Amino acid sequence: MSEFKKFTREGNLFVMKRQYGFGLIIVLAMAAFTVGGIWYKNAAMIWIFGILTILCFISIWQQIFNIDIDKQEFNIKNGLINKPIQIPFTDFLNFELVKIRHNFITTNVSLNLYYMKDNKEKCTGIAQSFSTRSLQILINEINEIISQNEHSRKI
Repeated sequence: MSEFKKFTREGNLFVMKRQYGFGLIIVLAMAAFTVGGIWYKNAAMIWIFGILTILCFISIWQQIFNIDIDKQEFNIKNGLINKPIQIPFTDFLNFELVKIRHNFITTNVSLNLYYMKDNKEKCTGIAQSFSTRSLQILINEINEIISQNEHSRKI
């Protein structure tokens, strides 16, 4: 077994390391607008962007993606309001890598996981980045973790 870049192992639980890059850029941008509101003495701008900055920062710490080998499921929690969801390996369908470009500049790349629930196809986000390469490494590590457990899938 090789050492993983994106996951830490705690027994049979693989926990994805926090990804600060994309979220912190958003938090810093909103904090800059808050400072701009202080500079121009605009109370509405201070309150709106100050609260949004705090909520986005908390949201970064709330995000969870675990792979539990014992229970054979993915544990995912995104955002502040969404409940954590458990997706059994048997319900897992595939991954989707979405790349958003504006004028030949990549602005966002996101990794989504598709699964079946109540005979309906559902989708949830796993990670975001500015490069396809880092998310491709993440997909390869997830595939390696799953295939170690004799639940190999073609991704």
